[in-house]
Amino acid sequence: MRSQPSARLLLAVAGSVVVFGAALAALAHWAWTEAPQLPAERPAAAVAGTGSDSALVADTGASTRAAGARAGCLGAPAGANFVYRLEDRSDFTLHSPEAGTQPGGRLHVEGNLTAMVLDRRGDEVLVREQLDGLVFLGADGRAIEGDPVQQSLVAAAATPLLVRLDARGRVLGLGFAEGLDGDQRNFLRGMHGVLRFQAPAAGDADWDAAESDTTGDYAARYEVLPAADDEVRVRRTRRHYTQVAGHDELPAHALRGHGEATFALEHGWLAMAMLDETMTLALPLLELQLRTERRATARLVASAHVSVDEDLTAAWRRATAPASGAGEQVGRFAADNERQAWQQRLAGVSLDQLLDRLQQLLAQAPADAEAVDAAFQQLQWLARLDDEVVAGIRERLDTRQLPGELAGVALSALGAAGTPSAQAALDAVRSDRSQGFDIRQAATIATLQLEAPSPQLVAGLHRDAGSDFDGREGALLVLGALAPRSGSALADGRSPLAALLDMEADAAARGDLRTWLLAIGNAAPAQTVQIARCHLDHADPAVRAAACVALRRIADPVAVTILIDRGLTDPMPAVRHECVLVLARRSEPAAREALQRIAQQDPDENVRGSASRALQGGS
Repeated sequence: MRSQPSARLLLAVAGSVVVFGAALAALAHWAWTEAPQLPAERPAAAVAGTGSDSALVADTGASTRAAGARAGCLGAPAGANFVYRLEDRSDFTLHSPEAGTQPGGRLHVEGNLTAMVLDRRGDEVLVREQLDGLVFLGADGRAIEGDPVQQSLVAAAATPLLVRLDARGRVLGLGFAEGLDGDQRNFLRGMHGVLRFQAPAAGDADWDAAESDTTGDYAARYEVLPAADDEVRVRRTRRHYTQVAGHDELPAHALRGHGEATFALEHGWLAMAMLDETMTLALPLLELQLRTERRATARLVASAHVSVDEDLTAAWRRATAPASGAGEQVGRFAADNERQAWQQRLAGVSLDQLLDRLQQLLAQAPADAEAVDAAFQQLQWLARLDDEVVAGIRERLDTRQLPGELAGVALSALGAAGTPSAQAALDAVRSDRSQGFDIRQAATIATLQLEAPSPQLVAGLHRDAGSDFDGREGALLVLGALAPRSGSALADGRSPLAALLDMEADAAARGDLRTWLLAIGNAAPAQTVQIARCHLDHADPAVRAAACVALRRIADPVAVTILIDRGLTDPMPAVRHECVLVLARRSEPAAREALQRIAQQDPDENVRGSASRALQGGS
């Protein structure tokens, strides 16, 4: 009997819980640790900068003021050096239907942030920034000491960060010190990000901006505020994210609050920056909401003009890393801690014990979801830690020792483990035509959990997606999801994404055009909008509906326009229903306005009901 979809969903969720929980556990560990009390006062200039910055307070900065008055908000000359007192606090809370709202941790730091203008080339400026005397504070205001995560981030903070800006202050590139890992680089992006404000161009009263941070890419609105004659003040309101790091599809989220910055014309640079922002991010598979409240200030406490001692050619060349942390490999400390914890937890636990436990749990009606989840996590970690366990699962599948539901659990555990041996086992099982359809399909579905699928596995999916066997539909859909994650070419030299795009004619000939469009939606290549447009007039309403679904991961607002103008006017309710579900995931005002109209005016009751539930936050 085929495994139930609900069980598969549960198993996919279980793999995600481990990573997310580990990250929060690491955060809570060093953010709440007790330590000796700090002095009651820390003078603003008590932490000296590097090089000639130690004499900053005594310098009047006269040359800096004169140059700034001539050049505007960000016109400070090379050698201008500014020190800010930084205070930054983020509080995290988690909300779930079962547990309600619970604290998730706190990140509270203080220190001095130095920004030195190194050079100017045309409309670009190169700045060197550095955090000195960084202190992590616990809930009681005491310094946290001795934690390896904190120590790693303090060490990273003490390294210089190169920042390449355009004339308005938009980040064009970052240059990190050698040897920093993804966690450290993203930490610096976040801490230094307090200073990342754009300045208005001449005559601007307000403007739209596209910016990036460690969470992803977002759209923002800037307004010029009343200010003194020698200042320029701006307010930035983040509207919505267009891409969130770590998510193939844009998750539901809400942004509130704003940031403000004051530029001092006498200095030609930033004098003060303030953040008071909140983000709520939905994690739908986990049925969780993560809420982050950040309050931060950076106040100018000293300015000076110092000599520039830097290899400027090399510095310009290094400042190329993106402002977004989307491409970083993060969570190393959390992952290492989690691995060590599981090694201790699973000492003495065998594969047979876990399989017997899972079989007993799955035999119950109804199954205890929490108990199944706990046993599944044990199994996937046992497979991750020991290749012999992977071989044991493979041997039991080959000899038909695992009944259908238990086989699905074991295969999903291999997908969650994701090791080379686990991937090889999944590829072998899904390619073994002597296995039943349910087992091969479960192995295919399990590969969706892979962050970095092997070339052999992707090649097998491509082969099966273009064949005449019973699993080609699943292989095609999964190929769409995994193609963007694959960094290797197929044997014919094409990338997996290019090969997927080339399958349109073959899919149409086989009657699989609907499935191919859904696979394109899973991959979300640059050609998706054009592809969807080409099929919105197809004679088959299922194909038209799939063309609408294919747009679900396209951040470009044109996708919303197409869905409204073409999808919501389709004569078939099924097509309009799919459009409603896609628009429900969008944050643009036009999408909400369209849903409001459909909820009141669509002739089909089911479509009206879906639009109403979407407006209320339901499914």
